[in-house]
Amino acid sequence: MMSAERQQTIKELLTTTRMVYVSALAEMFSVSEMTIRRDLEALEKRGVLRRVYGGAVVEEALYAEIHDVPIHVRSVDKLPEKQAIAERAVQLIEPNDVIILDAGTTTLEIAKRLKDWRGLVVITNSLPVAWELAGGGPSLLMIGGQIRGSSLSAVGSKATAFLSDIVVNTVFLAASGLSLERGIMNSNLDESEVKRLMMGRCNKVVLVSDTSKFQNQAYHVVAGWDEIDTFITDDRLPDDVCEKLSALGVDLIKVGVSTSESILR
Repeated sequence: MMSAERQQTIKELLTTTRMVYVSALAEMFSVSEMTIRRDLEALEKRGVLRRVYGGAVVEEALYAEIHDVPIHVRSVDKLPEKQAIAERAVQLIEPNDVIILDAGTTTLEIAKRLKDWRGLVVITNSLPVAWELAGGGPSLLMIGGQIRGSSLSAVGSKATAFLSDIVVNTVFLAASGLSLERGIMNSNLDESEVKRLMMGRCNKVVLVSDTSKFQNQAYHVVAGWDEIDTFITDDRLPDDVCEKLSALGVDLIKVGVSTSESILR
């Protein structure tokens, strides 16, 4: 195997294991440990990894980039599920409510259903959500800050400053990944900070996410399940997971793509 092929394989391993060992790689490729060290040195120069004693770890920036799929790609994935979740989420909103819509493709579907709602106040850090609602019925407040290219969301000190002095009824929260053990996860630290502040400025946190997010493992934990009031998802969530979430005090709303639903409390 050529060095370029080995290095590509090592890079792919790092996206899942996040750490590799010189001795194990030498055995895998049937080469000397010195050869592997040269491969790791080359990958470090490219910003793929950081060498540590006995091996290497993935650079977090690369890990986040790999797992942070652009919003225009995510927006068409699991679309029927997202639309059904959004239909149910809208039912939790009062006519003259004040809400936050987090940056995400499911929250974008919620925004599409609020365009004619007069008297509603919507706060968001999402450019797509703001674009959807601009000039429509709701009063729109856009959170400013640095715009992330993949999610088109505002993050950073300006965004956190905006959130420091507001109070809303409900935040509709999106997630990059979900874990029964770890909780709600996101692939970007700056975005996670904004989500945490959103949660701290509301009376109720509603997580909106399809069940495929349980297959995603992002590297930063935003919140535990005990911090989620309501979780709206599709009806593919296994019964044992439903029971465990309900035991944690989460109001779980499962919505079928055909708009039929069941509620566990």
